[in-house]
Amino acid sequence: MSCFFIKIVQDISIMETTVETPKCDYYDRDFTGCVLGVTENNGYHDSDFFAIVWDEEQGCVRTIEDGTTRAYAPSKYSRADATPEVMAKARAWWSKEIGPKQAYSVLMGHRASIDVGCEVEVIKGRNLPKGTTGQVVWKGKDAFNPRAYRIGIRLINGTRVFTAMSNVLKLNVLPPTEADIQYWIENNNPY
Repeated sequence: MSCFFIKIVQDISIMETTVETPKCDYYDRDFTGCVLGVTENNGYHDSDFFAIVWDEEQGCVRTIEDGTTRAYAPSKYSRADATPEVMAKARAWWSKEIGPKQAYSVLMGHRASIDVGCEVEVIKGRNLPKGTTGQVVWKGKDAFNPRAYRIGIRLINGTRVFTAMSNVLKLNVLPPTEADIQYWIENNNPY
């Protein structure tokens, strides 16, 4: 029984050291005037309540556990009450730290989406050799998997072949410009 307890203690110590954000005791701190939003996670038997707050000490937006129904632990923050100054700090932080990475990822996803007329290259699959290139001439739902798509490709020699869309990669995808990224950040900032 003691070996089991030691293993749990070792696992907990490993988990605490791998957390990216510095661990701090927020139960005794007061975030009144810094609450950007509230949310909850409803489980089968219990609910956990969270507050999205601006943490002045760490200079970032954090999600803190605010309460639970597992025990008597009522939530302290029931609504967003952030001041305009706090909202401005949160917007600036998100625009600098989170926005550029998220904007690049979303914009590249949109640019790499495959539509009729795109040039594609086969990167996996069984029926077509890898490296085969062609132009997409048809796109439709897979009859056997409603969450997947199939595409028709016209090869260089004029023949048409069909494959799953997950087997190909779009060619000639240009990365988003700085202006595109800034425009996306300005229009998608959650604060």
